[in-house]
Amino acid sequence: MKKLLLTGVLFAIGFSGSAQDLPTNAEPGKCYVRCKTPEVWKNEDVTIEVAPAYKRIVTHPAEYKTVTERVLVDEGSQKLVIVPAKYGKETYSVVTKEAAQRIEKALGRPSSANETVVTKEAAQKLEVIPAKYEMRDVVVTVKEATQRLEIVPAKYETRDVVVVTREASQRLVKVPAKTSTVDEVVVTKEASQRLEVVPAKYEMRDVVVTVKEAGQRIEVVPAKYEMRDVTVMVKEASQRLEVVPATYATETISYKKRDYGSKLSIIPAAFSNDSETIEVKAKSARWQMSEKAPDCESSDPNDCRYWCFKEVPAQFQTVNKTILDRDASTVSNPTCNESTSPTKCGMATYTKRVLKTPPTTRVIDIPEVTKVIKKRVMTTPPTTRTIDIPAITKIIKKRVMTTPPTTRTIAIPEVTTTVKRTVITPETTRVVEIPEVTKIVKKTVMVTPPTTRVIDVPAITKVIKKRVMTTPPTTRTIAIPEVTTTVKRDIPAVNTTKVIAIPEVTSTMTKTVMTAPPTTREIKGDPVYKTLTKTVLVKDAWKEEIPVAAKYKTITKEVLVSKGGLTSWKEVECELVVNTPLPINWNLGSATLTSGAKRLIDSRLLPILKDGVAVAIESHTDSRGSKDSNQSLSERRAQSVVNYLISKGINPSQLTANGFGENRLTNRCADGVSCTEREHAANRRTTFRVINQK
Repeated sequence: MKKLLLTGVLFAIGFSGSAQDLPTNAEPGKCYVRCKTPEVWKNEDVTIEVAPAYKRIVTHPAEYKTVTERVLVDEGSQKLVIVPAKYGKETYSVVTKEAAQRIEKALGRPSSANETVVTKEAAQKLEVIPAKYEMRDVVVTVKEATQRLEIVPAKYETRDVVVVTREASQRLVKVPAKTSTVDEVVVTKEASQRLEVVPAKYEMRDVVVTVKEAGQRIEVVPAKYEMRDVTVMVKEASQRLEVVPATYATETISYKKRDYGSKLSIIPAAFSNDSETIEVKAKSARWQMSEKAPDCESSDPNDCRYWCFKEVPAQFQTVNKTILDRDASTVSNPTCNESTSPTKCGMATYTKRVLKTPPTTRVIDIPEVTKVIKKRVMTTPPTTRTIDIPAITKIIKKRVMTTPPTTRTIAIPEVTTTVKRTVITPETTRVVEIPEVTKIVKKTVMVTPPTTRVIDVPAITKVIKKRVMTTPPTTRTIAIPEVTTTVKRDIPAVNTTKVIAIPEVTSTMTKTVMTAPPTTREIKGDPVYKTLTKTVLVKDAWKEEIPVAAKYKTITKEVLVSKGGLTSWKEVECELVVNTPLPINWNLGSATLTSGAKRLIDSRLLPILKDGVAVAIESHTDSRGSKDSNQSLSERRAQSVVNYLISKGINPSQLTANGFGENRLTNRCADGVSCTEREHAANRRTTFRVINQK
C-alpha cells in the first residue's frame, strides 16, 4: 500500500513538474505568462417544426327557400246554349204575266255634224315637291338608371340567458356595382327619299276617223209567248241547331316540389406525437488539475498535483413535436339518393281537368215550302233584223303618249352617330355568417336583422340634335290639255224602231222569312287554380378551408469552433502583470460605457486579449455613499467592461470581472475624512492585469 501511495505521489510530482516547465530561452528583465488555449464556441440558432401546418375545414349546410306557384287544375267547362232563329211574314209580288214589248218601225232623216277629233291627247307632267325636314331634340340615355344599396345594420339587445351569449347572425358585405361603357348608335338624321322625275314618252300614230258612220236598215220580227207552270216559295228553307256537349279528361302533371342539396361530412386532420433530440452543445474536453497531495512537502502550490484532460460529454435537448398524419378533408353525400328512393327525389304530382273536345253544334236543315202557279212567259222577244250600211273613214296624224310620266325614288341613307352609354350593374350584398358564441353569461340577441335600403340613382340623359323628315317628297301633277281639230261628218238617215212596252201582270202573296238565323251562346265556367308549395335549393352545401400555420421553436446550440486546453508561455509587458489603470471616465452613479470609454477599451485592452491571454478586470469606488451601493456599483462597472469585450468576440473564459467597492482605497479618504475631489477621483478607478491561466 505504501509503495502504491509513493508511486502516485512521485507520478503527481513528475506530472506537476512537467506541467510547470519554465519557458526556454527566457531573457532577463522580461515577464512571461502561462496561457491556456481557450475553447472557442459560438452560438447557432436551430429552428425546428414542433407542430405541422394543416387545414381546418368548416362546412356550411345547403340553403333552401320555400316558394309558392299557382297552377291551373281545371281549365273551366264550356257549354253552348242555342239561341233559336227568328221568323217574320213578308209580302211579295209574283209575276203571273211577264212584261212584253211591241216594236213599231220609224223612218229617220239624213244629217251632217261637226265632230271634234283629238289630235294630241291630254297628258300630265310631274313636278317634284321635295321632302321637308326639321331638327328635333332627341333625349338619349348615356347612363342607365340604377340602384345603390345602403346597408341598415342589425340591432341587438342583451338578455340574461344561461347558454347562448350571442346568437348566430349575419353580416352583409357590400358587393360594389359594376360599371361598363357600351357604344350606342343613335340616328341623327333619318333615312329619306328623293324623287327624280322620269318624263313621259310620245309618238305620232295614224288614226282612222269616221267621217260618215255606218248605217243600218231594220226589219221587225215579232215576239212569241206561251203559258208555263211556275213554282213559288211560300216559306224559305231554314236550319235548326242541336248542341253536342263538350267532353273532359283528367291529366296527372309532375312538378319539382323540393330541391335536394349535398351534405358535407368533415374528416378532421389526424396528428401523432413525436419528439426530436437536438444537440445543443457538442462534445469537448478540458484540463483539470487535481488537489494537492496531503503529504506534499513542497511549498510551491503547483507541486504535488497532476493534470487530466477530461472529456466533457455533449449536451442534448429533447423537443416534443406534433406530426401531421392526414390533412383535413370533406366527403360530399347527396341528401337524397334516387337509386334507393322509391320515387324520384323531390318530385310530386297534381291532377288537372282539361277540355278534351269542345262543345259543338249539329245543323239540321228545314226544307222550304213552295206553291205552283200559272204564268205567261215570252219565249222569244220581239227582234229586228239589221242590214248594215258601211261607214266612210279618213286617216289623220295623232300624237299619242306611249309611256306616262313617272318618278324614280332615290334612297338617301340615314346618318348615325355613336355615343357612349354607361351601363351599371346594381350593387348587391353578400351575406357573411357570424357563428354563435356560447357561455353562461349575458346573451346578445339580434332583434332586427341587417337589411338594405335601395337608393335609386337616376339615369343620365343627353339631348342631341336629330334631323327628321316631317313630309316625304311628293309629286305635283300638272295637266297638259289635249289638242283637237274639227272635221265635218255626214250622218245618213237611220231607220229606227219604237218600242211600246206591255206591262206585266202581278199577284200579291205572303211567305215566311227567317229574319235571324239560329245561333249558339257560349257559357264558359271559371278556371280553377291551386297553389303549390315548392322547396328550392338556393345554395348547395359548401366548405371553407382555414389554413392553420405550422408552429416552430428556436433552440440555441453551442458549436465548438476550436478546441482549447494546450498551455504555452507568452511574453508580456511587465507592467501588465500588475494592475494597469484603464482611465474610464464613468458618469456619477452610472455603470454605462460611454463612446469615449469604448474607444479606450478598443485601443488599449482589445489587442492584448486577441493574443489569447487571460485578463482580470477590477473596478473600485471612493468612500462616499454606503458600502453596499459602492460594492454593487463597482461590480456592475467591471461587468460592463467584460460584456463589451464579449460583444467584440472575446471568449468569456479569458475574462474575469471583480468589484471591490471602497475596500481598496489608495489614499486616506475613508469614511468621515474630508478630502478634495481630486483625492476622491484617485479612488474611482478601473484596472486590468494579465493573469496566469491554469
